Amino acid sequence: MLLLALLIAALWFLFHTSAGARLRDNPRAFGTETRRFVHHHPITAPLVYFGIYVLFAILALPVWWLQLLAGIGCGLYEGTFICLTGSTIAAAITVVISRWIAADWFHHRIESKMNQLKQLDETLGHNGLLFVMTVRLIPLLPFGLFNYALGVTNISYRDVLIGTFLGALPVIALHVGVGAGYHPWQNWRFDLILTTITLVLLLPLMLRYARPQWFEKIGVE
Repeated sequence: MLLLALLIAALWFLFHTSAGARLRDNPRAFGTETRRFVHHHPITAPLVYFGIYVLFAILALPVWWLQLLAGIGCGLYEGTFICLTGSTIAAAITVVISRWIAADWFHHRIESKMNQLKQLDETLGHNGLLFVMTVRLIPLLPFGLFNYALGVTNISYRDVLIGTFLGALPVIALHVGVGAGYHPWQNWRFDLILTTITLVLLLPLMLRYARPQWFEKIGVE
């Protein structure tokens, strides 16, 4: 219902407001106005945006369009930092909420009766950082819903925070970059940088299975 209400509000904004008309008729002018607004409100605008972003992420609502907006208003670097920080904080808050509401029920009512599920949870607990970071690199998985799923696992808060901050970087930078004018289909340098970052982040996962003895030495089973 909330998502439907937001969709209706977005359609109303686009087709029944002067700002929406400017956005439809002249997107570049709208972008210029947005950047001007952020320039004149250098503290208030990012803080309000940050609060909205965190709220949307906690409510498991789509945030990709907010990332585009961050690129339009704040540029690639500042926009990426704001969204990445917001995603990390929202992930931590969501995991806390999920564990407070459902973790005990899940472990005692469901996991205790399914040995394979319990073993999977233990495995995830030992490989939490790699798991979170790898899943964050997959843009098709819902960010908010995955946060709630993490709450019923044994993955530590540290692994959630670090894994989210690192793993979400390429996808967020891509969306923010598009909003900031770094068109992926025209800017090969931007594509190369994002691809390199993604491969570097995937390297620990590949080594985890190619050289498991290295990880056993540091206590990762």
